[in-house]
Amino acid sequence: MTTGIVIFARLDSSRLPGKVLKPLSGTPMLDWTLQRSRAAGLPVMLATSDRAVDDPIAEFAEAAGLDLFRGDGADVLGRALAAARAFGLDTLIRISADSPFIDPALIAAVARVHDREKPDLTTNVFPRSFPPGISAEAVPLATLERLDAEVSDIAMREHVTLHAYENPDAYRIVNVAANGPDYAEDGHAALHLAVDQPEDFDRAEWIAAHLSSRDAGLGEIARLAQEHDMKISTNEGSLT
Repeated sequence: MTTGIVIFARLDSSRLPGKVLKPLSGTPMLDWTLQRSRAAGLPVMLATSDRAVDDPIAEFAEAAGLDLFRGDGADVLGRALAAARAFGLDTLIRISADSPFIDPALIAAVARVHDREKPDLTTNVFPRSFPPGISAEAVPLATLERLDAEVSDIAMREHVTLHAYENPDAYRIVNVAANGPDYAEDGHAALHLAVDQPEDFDRAEWIAAHLSSRDAGLGEIARLAQEHDMKISTNEGSLT
């Protein structure tokens, strides 16, 4: 069985345009997501839209030597299915590009549990015990094909697996929980580590500048996120 990580990236975020190529400590955020995903020990590929606005992502992929798939800008489910087929994947592990602190240990755990349990979907958000920005899904090609056949609403197709989560009796979903047998560490679920808003980017930039290394574990990242948020909440002024 062929399993690979596919990072989904786009540049037209309404809340923070161009965010995935904005630099964190001098390196594009997408490169943080890429390098931390690679540390999970699986092949990593990139998927984006076929719109001109996402051409810089294609240029990033070429410079990084990444296999790239470009597909429909609105139909993310269709893009995921086409990417899995183009990359020859039996199982696609889906990562969002706006996750610069994604935990490679979590990705590896999701892949390991999926290989062991062979469900319709393996995730760490059902229920969530990790913060936004620390999320991974293992989706078999067969599940993508089934979702493609069952989901016609374009708003639902934008979220790829939402239909499965809303129909747990019809899809066998296995969850990887923090503080559990497959991921023994704390998930720090109360934090927010995704980069959705300008203030999220400011937090990520501060964390990146203070990490001991780009390979730092989730515990160190969480400690810095808490320190950052405490400084902000107590109005300590400029963060250094």
